[in-house]
Amino acid sequence: MNDRKSGRIFVVAAATLWSTAGLFMGLLASMNVWTILFWRSLFGATLVFVVATLLWCASPKPLLLDRAVVIATLFSALGMIAFVPALQLTSVANVAMIHASLPLVAAIASSLVLRERPTRTTLISSGFILFGAILIFAGTGRSSVGQLGNFLALLMTLSMAAMTVSLRASHSGNTLWMVGTSNSVAAIVAAWFTPAMGVSVTEVATLLCFAIFQMAGGLVLYGKGARLLPSSEVALLSLVETPLSPLWVWLFFDQHPSTPSMLGGTVIIVAIAAHLLQQRSR
Repeated sequence: MNDRKSGRIFVVAAATLWSTAGLFMGLLASMNVWTILFWRSLFGATLVFVVATLLWCASPKPLLLDRAVVIATLFSALGMIAFVPALQLTSVANVAMIHASLPLVAAIASSLVLRERPTRTTLISSGFILFGAILIFAGTGRSSVGQLGNFLALLMTLSMAAMTVSLRASHSGNTLWMVGTSNSVAAIVAAWFTPAMGVSVTEVATLLCFAIFQMAGGLVLYGKGARLLPSSEVALLSLVETPLSPLWVWLFFDQHPSTPSMLGGTVIIVAIAAHLLQQRSR
């Protein structure tokens, strides 16, 4: 199997693992959202730091941190803090559809911060993304809880875009340490707000799987695949996460996305796919 095929398998597998976030949240529905965030972040930070330490011991290098990595860490933590409550406050489909706009949002952020001039295709696609997001927000109705969930999903997407741009501007490349530190920050914030941290054995097992497979496993596979493929193809394959996320909760919990959410999500996915395919052909 050549590197290109291996890269595609890695990225699709990573997107599949990431798409199970709503499934895990459904299994932990009886828990307080801050308790979920605390244990998921704590387990994730521990695992990532252990892996990073083992890799560093195998090939010792100076640990270089620049301002861009620190900024990326803070935005990554903010994205994690917004992600878990968003899944609990609004539908998994809404979170997935809004998050699908990440590649284009990151491209726009790069043009603003790194002075990369956006193409006409990017601007047109941005208009369709905005229209799709409006449909999703309108489809939620007047529910303040649902709208707050949509806003948190949007905040998470913007944070991940800012993190992406910060990493591009960084010269250190300490991604694993950044992920571990951002998880630690998220755990500290969650510990401040959570009323209780007690969990059962079953909940601990579920939270471990949430941290190890959904987050860390997806991160490792994505990192391996991203090194073997062009960035446009990586972003395109990552869209597999968008239809799979609502599929799992529909199969296991019979949670159906609303028609406006599906329409808005379809507009976003088509706009992103068309933009990425045009970019790849260029």
